[in-house]
Amino acid sequence: MPALSSTMKEGKIVQWTKSVGDRVEVGDVVMVVESDKADMDVEAFESGFLAKILVPEGSSAAVGSAVAVLAGSKEEIASATGASSSAAPAAAAPQAAPSDTAAPAASSGGGLPAGASEILMPALSSTMKQGKIVQWAKAVGDRVETGDIVMVVESDKADMDVEAFESGYLAKLLVPEGSSGAVGAPVAILVQDKKDIDAVANAVSGAPAAAAAAPAAAAAAAP
Repeated sequence: MPALSSTMKEGKIVQWTKSVGDRVEVGDVVMVVESDKADMDVEAFESGFLAKILVPEGSSAAVGSAVAVLAGSKEEIASATGASSSAAPAAAAPQAAPSDTAAPAASSGGGLPAGASEILMPALSSTMKQGKIVQWAKAVGDRVETGDIVMVVESDKADMDVEAFESGYLAKLLVPEGSSGAVGAPVAILVQDKKDIDAVANAVSGAPAAAAAAPAAAAAAAP
């Protein structure tokens, strides 16, 4: 279950657009989720065959928890279904880690205006730990609407367009193009009033370096 806004704790599955046995490609809409903000189409970040739906339509699940299982081939559906009962809780556990590690970066400043929200680095695959921002599709000062593409992120699987789950004005880029951020860490800040952009810039001065430093160090240490 993805985080469709910075305040979302759980999501309700309004509709599954794929059925068990269906082929799923990267970018396919697999479900419609109702969050605390709006109903959003959720795309697949990995390909495979839908082996099992863990959370049926009309039910809710916590952010980061498993809602379905993909198998690599149709022949693996049966085995994936049998393993899902024990594997699903274990698979959900690593998703909680980014929120803990991202907490220092999330405190980007004490003087953020009311209504300000953070754009977080999404998990574009179940194995992704950090993502590299290839391109920002919006500039500081631009109006951002829900569903707008705000950035292109390179994960361990592919480059993916990332949509905004909240609307506002882009006030600050915390992670510039070419730099990486941990999954769950803030990469930009939105404000509701364009006049608040300068206040955010002052409140988070120095935050970009802090936000990018940890992922950069991790990347340098990687073999």
